[in-house]
Amino acid sequence: MAFTPEAKLLGFNRTFEVCPECKPYTLRDNGFNETRGGNFLYKRELDSTHRSGLVLKVTVNADLNGLKISTVNSNGLQAVNVFSLANNEMVIEKINFIFDGFVDRNVLVEVK
Repeated sequence: MAFTPEAKLLGFNRTFEVCPECKPYTLRDNGFNETRGGNFLYKRELDSTHRSGLVLKVTVNADLNGLKISTVNSNGLQAVNVFSLANNEMVIEKINFIFDGFVDRNVLVEVK
C-alpha cells in the first residue's frame, strides 16, 4: 500500500491528511516511532474480541506529506474491517478517540 496525501480507515467515513504544521518531533511526542526507512509509525493494539487480535497502524512518510492508515490482525498480515466485527462499538470508539487526539495535537487534519 503506497503513501497517499489523504487516507481513511477501511469502513470509516472519516478521511485524514498530515497537518501542515506537523514536524518530526510532533510525531515522536504523540507515540510515533521512526522506522529504518525514515518513516514514522504509530502502532496501537486495540482490545477486542477478534480471534486473532486487532492493531491500528498509522504511518507517515519521511517527507510528512503522505499517510497510510489500517487495522490489521496481531501478526500484521491481514487487513481487518472493524465495522464487520461483532460487538465493535468499543473498538470504534477507541479508534475515534485516537484520531481526535491526533487532530487536537496537529498531527492530522480531518478532510471534510
